[in-house]
Amino acid sequence: MSKTIQSTPKALVESVTKNLPAAAQGDFRNLMGTVVDNLTAQSPGGNLLQIGGAKTGSSAAPEGVTHSVTGANGTYTVGISNPASAKSAPIWHRISYAPQVSFTKDVTTMEPTTSTSVSIPAPGANQCFKLESSYDKKTWSKPQLASTQPISAGLMSSSAIEPGATFNQTNYAEVKSPSTGTGEEITISGSGGLLSSYTAVKGSVQTVRPSATIINADSGTNQYIGWDGGQYQTKSTLAGVLADNLEPVGKVTVGSGATGGGTSTGGNGGRMTAV
Repeated sequence: MSKTIQSTPKALVESVTKNLPAAAQGDFRNLMGTVVDNLTAQSPGGNLLQIGGAKTGSSAAPEGVTHSVTGANGTYTVGISNPASAKSAPIWHRISYAPQVSFTKDVTTMEPTTSTSVSIPAPGANQCFKLESSYDKKTWSKPQLASTQPISAGLMSSSAIEPGATFNQTNYAEVKSPSTGTGEEITISGSGGLLSSYTAVKGSVQTVRPSATIINADSGTNQYIGWDGGQYQTKSTLAGVLADNLEPVGKVTVGSGATGGGTSTGGNGGRMTAV
């Protein structure tokens, strides 16, 4: 069975040189030293192997592998580039990710793959990535970080999910304005009054949203309200509140006598199903 020559192959050259006539030792030492230097420079990992190949488990790790990670639409895409000088054997890649660059907790390590493109669905996630490569899945290269900061996968856009999922939501908000015109107030609240919160529903999940009053609004132009996760936005069209970054709240009901629309006895109010 073949084996890997030790990390100091010149010691073997010196051992043979000592058994040669003194007059030939200098030339032999210089010749073999040059041969060893050149072979070492061309060998993966600088490891020289005896004829017959490497013993199982002694393969050097690949060098020159690069990778990048991008996040969009709730999915990570890992792109891997193998070195052009890699030997003919397939290169295995092992991807790991964790929320911290230290990789000390909540680490996920994927099964090794020879693929150079890997997709990882993870809507809303922020993860750090590292890559290791191997010829034999035993000797792995030093881990490479894709970034020193967590990478965002982003949220899944409405165009990428089932057609009905975007509208599988409603709320019990009342969106009102006393009258049309500039300088008016638009109030967003629950059925309990101007300062009461309301409930937003997505599928089977219910979330409480705060009440608010938008001052100096033009209720005649800004007829629709959306929630961006931190504050309410006014839009002039229904399409405006259907943007991916907004949660539709409702259409403005003008007139103090109009009832809200969050409950079964209300009018159209802010409930999107009645817009």
